[in-house]
Amino acid sequence: MGNLRGLSVFIVLTLAVFTSARPKSGPNQKCKSGPVDLVFLIDSSRSVRPHEFETMRKFLIDILNTLDIGLDTTRVGVVQYSSQVRSEFSLKTHSKLENMVKAINEIVPLAQGTMTGLAIRYLMNEAFSPGQGDRPKVPNVAVIVTDGRPQDRVAEVAAEARERGIEIYAVGVARADMTSLRAMASPPFEDHVFLVERFDLIYQFGLQFQDKLCGIDLCLESDHGCEHLCESSPGSFTCQCLPGYRLNADGKTCSAIDLCAERKHDCQQICISSPGSFTCDCNQGYHLNDDKKTCSPIDLCAEEKHDCQQVCVYSGPGVFTCDCNKGYRLNGDKKTCTPIDLCAEEKDDCQQACVYMGPGVFSCDCNEGYRLNGDEKTCSPIDLCAEGKHGCEQVCVYMGPGVFTCDCNEGYRLNVDEKTCSPIDLCAEGKHGCEQVCVYSGPGIFTCDCNEGYRLNGDKKTCTPIDLCAEGKHDCDHVCVNMGPGIFTCDCKKGYRLNEDEKSCSAIDLCAEGKHDCEQICISTPGVFTCDCNKGFKLNRDKRTCTNMDMCNTVKHGCDYQCVNTPGSYHCICPEGQLLQDDGKTCGTCKSANIDLVLLIDGSKSVRPQNFELVKKFVNQVVDSLDVSAHGTRVGLVQYSSRVRTEFPLNMYHTAEDIKAAVMKVDYMEKGTMTGLALKHMLEYSFSEAEGARPASRNIPRIGLVFTDGRSQDDISEYAKKAKEAGITMYAVGVGKAVEDELREIASDPVEKHFYYTTDFSAINTIADNLKLNVCPAESQGEVEVKDPCACENLVEFQQATMNSLDQFTQKLASMAARLEQLENQLLSRK
Repeated sequence: MGNLRGLSVFIVLTLAVFTSARPKSGPNQKCKSGPVDLVFLIDSSRSVRPHEFETMRKFLIDILNTLDIGLDTTRVGVVQYSSQVRSEFSLKTHSKLENMVKAINEIVPLAQGTMTGLAIRYLMNEAFSPGQGDRPKVPNVAVIVTDGRPQDRVAEVAAEARERGIEIYAVGVARADMTSLRAMASPPFEDHVFLVERFDLIYQFGLQFQDKLCGIDLCLESDHGCEHLCESSPGSFTCQCLPGYRLNADGKTCSAIDLCAERKHDCQQICISSPGSFTCDCNQGYHLNDDKKTCSPIDLCAEEKHDCQQVCVYSGPGVFTCDCNKGYRLNGDKKTCTPIDLCAEEKDDCQQACVYMGPGVFSCDCNEGYRLNGDEKTCSPIDLCAEGKHGCEQVCVYMGPGVFTCDCNEGYRLNVDEKTCSPIDLCAEGKHGCEQVCVYSGPGIFTCDCNEGYRLNGDKKTCTPIDLCAEGKHDCDHVCVNMGPGIFTCDCKKGYRLNEDEKSCSAIDLCAEGKHDCEQICISTPGVFTCDCNKGFKLNRDKRTCTNMDMCNTVKHGCDYQCVNTPGSYHCICPEGQLLQDDGKTCGTCKSANIDLVLLIDGSKSVRPQNFELVKKFVNQVVDSLDVSAHGTRVGLVQYSSRVRTEFPLNMYHTAEDIKAAVMKVDYMEKGTMTGLALKHMLEYSFSEAEGARPASRNIPRIGLVFTDGRSQDDISEYAKKAKEAGITMYAVGVGKAVEDELREIASDPVEKHFYYTTDFSAINTIADNLKLNVCPAESQGEVEVKDPCACENLVEFQQATMNSLDQFTQKLASMAARLEQLENQLLSRK
């Protein structure tokens, strides 16, 4: 005990030598270190005892009392950690010392593990961040206080923190690891690493740290004579003693405080003194309890501090004797034990065999082929077959105690493993007399069968081929062709071809397939055809082509002026200056009237941009044929696709030039084809007086012209009918994939005079050249201009030219089809 007490005094005195001159600022004299952002990172793991944490709490407050605290001077933050990290207050939380002291006194330790690496990362990423109050271009100083080895990696994260400019002081207490402290601290280590043996010495670091922040003072510059500590104040100093010492009357030397001698301790047995402190110890045969005060008797058996081989028996404080487990006996050395073998000593009653099971323990066993009886001593022979413990797949044969062999049922043979059986397959072994197919029917059994298309004969072994055609076992419509045993195909008579079901036949219709050279009408019979002609034509001698008959000279045509032949028909025409009337035969004169014209043009995706430009030119060609003025003809334009858009109403433009310029500026809409919606828009808006239509009372004709290239995606019937019922004369112009039935439903009666169609956009200029929208009403009011009475005849000329062109085009198509068929036949004959 004396040696320990001397070593403790030596350590304290050594520390006193190195820390004897330490400044201490007065209560109103703060350390003027310049702006610093300082964060304390304190270890509150479970190894830090409550009174030690209180020492560390006082240590923090003592350092704060020496600092010039303020948002513009020294900012302080405190973070505690264990297995988790918790910020008690950040650099920006408090600007006054008393608030910081209050917050430190309210800290509750976490009391868990020691995750120092996790805490340093929090320090780096959170505590020294602008959001937590860190100032740019102000030194970052961190003080880490810990009492143990980190439970995670610290070297890498500490190096990263130092690279970011954080100066780290590592303070270790008691169980702290020097290697970990050096891994955390900034260099040089002699200025940044501090290790003390207990928490009550941690204040020494506070004094050294204060020196680093505040610089040199009188204690360092003068011969103060203090035995332990010198505490400076402005222009003076005082001597202080290390903890555990008290200052003597001379104000400089110190004397150790012996708490044992002063009986200021609570040790149960022995008190060992150190300056200002003490430790407790116990008498021989006792040890100190966890409270470090009371003593308990030492049970060497319980603490395993004995040399007994098996059993230690407690005989009093620090005393024991040895014994052995059951089945063992104690040797002469009174420590070791030897196992008892009852079999070797023949202390058993087994019928056949004694088995050593351990010290003092045995069991009886039987020879091979025998089993131990219930008395666990005698033995009986084993019949593995009777007990079903044989593994034979089919038959077990008893051969003696514990011995058997396996056998198989009839039709099976024993496998190489001498346990399992395999069925005998006479088919697979070729031990049969079947001509074609041997069918396995069971072990050692087979039957014969035939391949597909054959049937088994009466001998049950040989086979005969089957002719399904000869037996009438087929479903061919015309002809059955035998293709081999049990196989047939169907064929057809001349002039017929086999259908996809490969059974039934259909007549070959050369007319329907276009495989003929008739100019007009093809009459089909299976595989052949004959030609005929349309009404007004007669069949030529080649029995293929037709000649037009002169209808004007062979029928009573009734034309008022002149009859004109057309392929298979005729029509009437009138002299210049007159117009063919509704009866199609008589002629008369008319005067042109002004109109309100609204054009509905299809702007759907199928029109394509280049064709839409042709549509706009078509509209301008129509405009060129009209007498446009404010009091004459008015024109409005509507474009439609999936929606409807008025490009300009009837009252917007009053000259043909303005209208044509506006038309060329129209943008292509694309998307769908909602013709019904466009008709509704025309009826409800375009022909309203608000958009320039003149009152119906003035009897000025209203004309609507629909131009489209495809089928409408909505219903047109309702508003096509309503438009005509409202007195609007409707014209329908179709191109390409426009549906004739829809165009006819839109057009006014007579449909033939109000319906036009062409196959492609390049031909719409022809329609525009021939289309005249002037009408010949009985009477109209308003400004009516009398025009050339021949202005209406262009419509008739257009109809006549169109009919002639269609007839010629039909003849050309028929000729081209015949020529293509001839070429096809030539190619087939060459193959």
